[in-house]
Amino acid sequence: MDIVIIVNGCLNLKFLQNLLDKPSGENSKIICADGASKYLVPLGIVPHMLVGDLDSISQKDLDWMKEKGVELKKFPARKNFTDSELALEYAMGLNPKRITIIGAVGSRWDHSIANIMLLKRLLERGIAGRLVDDKNELTITNGQLLLEGKKGEYLSIIPISEEVKGVTLKGLEYPLTDHSFSMGSTLGISNQFKETKATVEVKEGTLLVCKSID
Repeated sequence: MDIVIIVNGCLNLKFLQNLLDKPSGENSKIICADGASKYLVPLGIVPHMLVGDLDSISQKDLDWMKEKGVELKKFPARKNFTDSELALEYAMGLNPKRITIIGAVGSRWDHSIANIMLLKRLLERGIAGRLVDDKNELTITNGQLLLEGKKGEYLSIIPISEEVKGVTLKGLEYPLTDHSFSMGSTLGISNQFKETKATVEVKEGTLLVCKSID
């Protein structure tokens, strides 16, 4: 099962429409986190679940969701988790193979960073996870990633553990073999696809991997 979670950050509607229009399995699900309904309602996209404390969703959008029969999972406004994390927890409970989070980055840096770090939760659970928008795709690895991209497209790696050892990069403009990084290093920023396929391998530690379009 593949699950898409829509959260209330910055989001390009055309990109969202195109992504959700792609063919997917019959068991695929869409989960809307609270105020992200403002993106789905104008497109007429009906999610399988609406999750959150409902402090961000408009009454008009909430009424629309109810009319469409969307399952609602409401939490108290005073809670210990963000709506994004609540949506992710629900999604992980469905035992999916992959979770894609859309709209995770916005004007609030605290929420944006917290959403990015949710990828670590997915890694720990053995679920393939990614954050995407119209210009970026962000994932995480402590092993091996096989990536596809266009020649010249940017690929950056960012250490998020104190040390990352045994990093090997193939198929990129600047390859590496068994290299070590420390947290805070910018050495892995703005590499580029030399081929249409690339490999990122880590022996020890954890990397954020970001594919970007200028």
